[in-house]
Amino acid sequence: MNWQGAPYWGQSPFDADWLPLLAAGDALAGVAASMCRDGRIREVAVKLLAGRRAPVAAAALAVRVADWVPEVSSAAWTAVSARTGPEDAAATIPVLLAVGQRRRGRQAAARYLEGVAEGPAATLAALSASGDRSCRLWALQAQAGRGLLTAEVLAAWAMRDRDPVVALWCARSLAGPAGELPALAGPRLLGSDRAGVRAFATGHLRDDQLTRQALRELLLDKSGAVRSAARWRWRRQWGDPGPVYESVLADPGRARQVAAALQGLDEDHAECLPGAAMPFLVHHSPRVRRAAAQAVGRHASAGGILEHLVPLLMDSSGKVAAAALRYVRGHAVPASVLATLDAAGTSRARRVALSIRQGAGTWTRVHADLTALSGRDPDLAEDARADLLAWLQHGAATSYGKPSASQADDIARLLATPKLSGRQRREIAFVAGIREPSPP
Repeated sequence: MNWQGAPYWGQSPFDADWLPLLAAGDALAGVAASMCRDGRIREVAVKLLAGRRAPVAAAALAVRVADWVPEVSSAAWTAVSARTGPEDAAATIPVLLAVGQRRRGRQAAARYLEGVAEGPAATLAALSASGDRSCRLWALQAQAGRGLLTAEVLAAWAMRDRDPVVALWCARSLAGPAGELPALAGPRLLGSDRAGVRAFATGHLRDDQLTRQALRELLLDKSGAVRSAARWRWRRQWGDPGPVYESVLADPGRARQVAAALQGLDEDHAECLPGAAMPFLVHHSPRVRRAAAQAVGRHASAGGILEHLVPLLMDSSGKVAAAALRYVRGHAVPASVLATLDAAGTSRARRVALSIRQGAGTWTRVHADLTALSGRDPDLAEDARADLLAWLQHGAATSYGKPSASQADDIARLLATPKLSGRQRREIAFVAGIREPSPP
């Protein structure tokens, strides 16, 4: 390497920066130096990290296994290959799984992974129990390849594992070649904590393993994926699932089931909507009101949306108000409604009013953002500024219309705010076709 006229064997310009830190034996300095562009510094860093028994050192060494300098990669491999304990392997394996996808370092990564996979079963068990997802899945596959995972263990993990991907992998591993689930473990999966596992079991249990009552309960599951799989099974065996949902609404019990019934009808595009959902817009449960708002918003006419969802903009539940706003936004909301929201005196009501105005057309949006930018609510002003700058970047070039005379006058007055730069004010004035504002 030739750096500023120095021969390749000369002193590196990085030596003065890194060598004192590496001489002090600091592990974090070694990790940072292992990413230096100078191969000689990386080699010194690898030698330092080789003597540090810490997961971060093991991970940094695993990265350097794919180094393009042979002296660095060789020293890193020597250190990594000796670290096969659970703690070091948990930090090393995710890195080497990524290295295995590259040309350089692929063989070294394969050797390490093969050695751990054929090593002590206790190490694989520890790796599959905690840590990075990719490491856990690799360890589970290695155990499965050695026949170390029983159906009982797989079922237990599928029922309760905190990682939904790992839980689903365990459930799929229980299935036979044709996708069938075992008679003992399969029905248990319907009670899993993970929605993906419940949906998988719903789709793969045999007809004789899935009773009518169990399938009816799955139609009312809180997960949309489970409800979708249950509706497919129900149609195949008993026809239209709509009457099941309608029977729940006719005799409402638990709020969770009522919400699931509304969601099921919505997902199934039932003809009874939006009428069947409207009575539940005033239900005592926010979950039910939100599901009803979504059903009405997706199936009602523009007039029906304004009539039934506008009152929910002031709902005590933020999630219900947000669901209503999603469908109200973009429609011609009466000025009296916006005035009521402005006068409510709450930050959430002001945000709702601003959001509606932002969806009501280009110059209504710009006028609303500038008005909020000059207001007393700092959070609302920040939101308005972000929206205004987003419009300048992405929407101003395609804003072909011009503001009305009253809007143009207000925009010109509001552009005097110091919260915008001079360039931003000039750009807004240019697009609006008004006189360039004077500096504030």
